[in-house]
Parts: sequence; C-alpha cells; structure tokens
Amino acid sequence: MKKFLIKREMAGAGSLAKNDLNNAGKGSEEVLEAMRSEGKNIMQEQSYVIGDAIYCVYNADSEELVREHAERAGVPASEISEVSTVIKHNTSFVS
Repeated sequence: MKKFLIKREMAGAGSLAKNDLNNAGKGSEEVLEAMRSEGKNIMQEQSYVIGDAIYCVYNADSEELVREHAERAGVPASEISEVSTVIKHNTSFVS
C-alpha cells in the first residue's frame, strides 16, 4: 500500500463545529467501508484542519482509489500527493 496526502479546499473549515466535522467524517467512512466491501484496498489514517482546508492521510493501492473515494464522498480533492518518505521525529530516523 502507498501513502497519500490529500488537500480539500473548504472555506471556513477551521471554524466548523466539531459536530459538523464528525458528520463529514462519518460520511467519508461509510464510503470507505463500501469501497472495502468491493475489495478495494483503501483506508484513512488521519485528518488535519488547517485554515480553509482539510488535509487527509490515506493508505491505498493507488491514487485512483483516493480520487474515487473523494468523488463518491462528494468532497473533491484539490491536490493528491504520494508520500515518498516518512520521517519519525521521535527517533530522527527515516523509515
């Protein structure tokens, strides 16, 4: 599996109530569950809200699966980048 960082532009994301963010996350997870039931290898690892954007980290077999998830969830990704290296700062080692 590969790791991807997705950026979703969303005006006012940083000021959304936690309940609204939770509801959006539930909808996304429902799509992920449906995709996995179809035999597609994709999972969401973490999300970060920064200003007017939400950044999500996904593990998936391909960028196409990440794009499919974004389309099916109704939250288009403005940028998708494959993570080439993860640096674990608590150990200062590149993994």
